[in-house]
Amino acid sequence: MQMSGTDEWAREEFESVDLGDKRRTARLIKLCGHLAEMPESSINQACGDWAETKAAYRFFQNENVEVENILAAHRSRTFERVRSHRTVLAIQDTSYLVYTSIGKRRGWGSYP
Repeated sequence: MQMSGTDEWAREEFESVDLGDKRRTARLIKLCGHLAEMPESSINQACGDWAETKAAYRFFQNENVEVENILAAHRSRTFERVRSHRTVLAIQDTSYLVYTSIGKRRGWGSYP
């Protein structure tokens, strides 16, 4: 099976995470690949089927999975990537605008 770009990114990003079990690390990588492929989607949509969705929720509920371990690996990889750059812009926009409930307004586009 050929890896997608997001699968490859997830593997490189999180291969150093120590979650106490290689299967947990593999699940993290697989889950991050799914979510990176469809970042606007819900977990159910990104996972694609019930088995993957159930595995994702089990992963999130696993008491042996420490968020700090995951974040530490992500921070480390991020620092490696930015180290070679003189300036790094960290721009983020989490805005989500929905205009469907507003209805038609004069001046907001063309009218027949």
